Amino acid sequence: MRVTLGIFAHVDAGKTTLSEQLLYLGHMLRAPGRVDHQNAFLDNHPLERSRGITIFSEQADFSFGGVDFTLIDTPGHADFSAEMERCISVLDYALIVVSAVEGVQAHTLTVWRLLRERKLPVFFFLNKLDRPGAQASPVLEALRSRLGAPAFAFEADTVHRLPEPLLEELAQTDEGLLDLYLAGERSPGLWLPALRRAVAQGLLCPVYSGSALQGQGVDALLQGLAALCETAYDASAPFAARVYKLRHDAQGQRLAFLKVLSGRLRPRDGLRLPSGEVFKPSELRRCEGNRTLRVEEAGAGSHAVLVGAPALRVGDGLGQAPPLEAQRLQPLLFAQAIPGEGVTPRQLLEKLRQLEEEDPLLQIRWLSERQSLELSFMGPIQLEVLQSLLQERFGLSVSFGPPQILYRETLLEPVIGRGHYEPLRHYAEVHLALRPLPRGSGVRFVDEASLDSLPAPYHSLVRTHVLEKAHLGPLTGSPIDDVEIALLSGRAHLKHTEGGDFRQACYRAIRQGLFKGRCQLLEPYYAFTLRVEEGLVGKVSTELIQLKAELLSQESRQGEAELRGRGPVKRLLDYPQRFLALTKGRGLLSFRFDGYAPCLDADAVIQARGYDRQADRENPADSVFCQKGAGFLVAWDKADDWMHIGDA
Repeated sequence: MRVTLGIFAHVDAGKTTLSEQLLYLGHMLRAPGRVDHQNAFLDNHPLERSRGITIFSEQADFSFGGVDFTLIDTPGHADFSAEMERCISVLDYALIVVSAVEGVQAHTLTVWRLLRERKLPVFFFLNKLDRPGAQASPVLEALRSRLGAPAFAFEADTVHRLPEPLLEELAQTDEGLLDLYLAGERSPGLWLPALRRAVAQGLLCPVYSGSALQGQGVDALLQGLAALCETAYDASAPFAARVYKLRHDAQGQRLAFLKVLSGRLRPRDGLRLPSGEVFKPSELRRCEGNRTLRVEEAGAGSHAVLVGAPALRVGDGLGQAPPLEAQRLQPLLFAQAIPGEGVTPRQLLEKLRQLEEEDPLLQIRWLSERQSLELSFMGPIQLEVLQSLLQERFGLSVSFGPPQILYRETLLEPVIGRGHYEPLRHYAEVHLALRPLPRGSGVRFVDEASLDSLPAPYHSLVRTHVLEKAHLGPLTGSPIDDVEIALLSGRAHLKHTEGGDFRQACYRAIRQGLFKGRCQLLEPYYAFTLRVEEGLVGKVSTELIQLKAELLSQESRQGEAELRGRGPVKRLLDYPQRFLALTKGRGLLSFRFDGYAPCLDADAVIQARGYDRQADRENPADSVFCQKGAGFLVAWDKADDWMHIGDA
């Protein structure tokens, strides 16, 4: 049996230390490495070792108890949470590490919500029980109260002796089990399959405890994982795989990391890419930390690395696998990238595009009218890492302008967008419906077009082009959000249509629809949790209200108060420094992204941004038609009258 296990944590909870112990007990390592010794096997990049944090997801295989595990160690710092989220799409089970000293923190909640949305079964490990002040019971209760997790404490022999409270929990999940329980049947052989099902369905989250640094409780955790995890991959089914990571090796070759969901893959097998191109990999590799080793086959449930695969992107589905949905976590900030001495903007753009392939949420933007570059990012540490990567990999020096809030735009009412692209010997026309969605929905695609008017391969192509980039709104040039884009109809030419033609038609149709519709500016919000001495509650509350934050709850215990609320990121961005000074370093404050809401000062932001939608040549709304052997532009507000397809 093959199991892909992802390990997650808030930064400094001991996740990488636990990973080392798992690999050591699984006989993959001769000795566990340590973060403070800068010799952790999975934190192998110089930037990770110098900073003592996980930046890049890494993986390794090990076996325990007859189960073959692929362990994926994900970043714990919020600045690299997008990398963490991309790994979730290929996991079978998740392991969340929580410090028994600090307890449940902001990133813990973010990880839990992402895993629940994907319906992934979760194990917990309460770490650092060897530290002064560590207590497992309050943290276990916080998992239940703050996360709403069906958490239950497990020990080394729990799966074999099945304590009475656990049997009661299981009996509530199934009528047949309730009958067994009431009949007094306590045989572990009858109950263990039910326990596995409850874990797999998310009805129960086993919680193990110990100290990863001291190796305490790790063997019990491994025994639990081997006994309770189960998967059923079908090697005889049609091939399906998903790309979850892209990297470039020292020679600049693209490495596409994929998980085989069904069937099998061998070198020289023909892979039809989303672009329609057929790619035959000359070799397959598997990954062990920073090493890749050749393999002759990748079977269902296993991982492989494709070398030199063209046109693949993170989230692409291969074979029977659908592409991955858009990421939930989104960057909240952007900054101008300023080339260093001797570096041209075009050189910098080329290398940033390569890094954007590896992290699509960078969303590199070349502003031709200003001859400048902008990129999105999750936090200041990510910018520092980008700066180091550009110097290390490409020898380019770069600096960044001050961080600015990354706004979003959305539609207030449905609208039809039409795009036509027909320079000489090219042809594509697309009609799309753009509809507003509830906050937090992201950008979705639906196919409502008939196969009679547009052959099936072009439907897939339109879907790809709709979802492959961040489409910009007309108010500030910010990415659109919470919009459903439906394909209504389209037309191709038997001889002249190429793949890039539909890209142009789609982009123009979306842009035209946004120009025609009523749009609204959105700004990002933080949810916050803070703990202060009760005597400071009044002052802290007053400051937060002045910052337009909303206080949602307050609890007091043992002379401390815990406040929770939400407020605009723009106003809370600099608050941690003020909070630190006010509490003299004795308070605790954590933020997590809490979605977008209508911008409080939209008119001022729009005016300050000064975005000229007509001057944005990278994102045209006009259509291109052909007459007398030559292509010509038709303005967006006149283009509907020129379309070749009637109203859908």
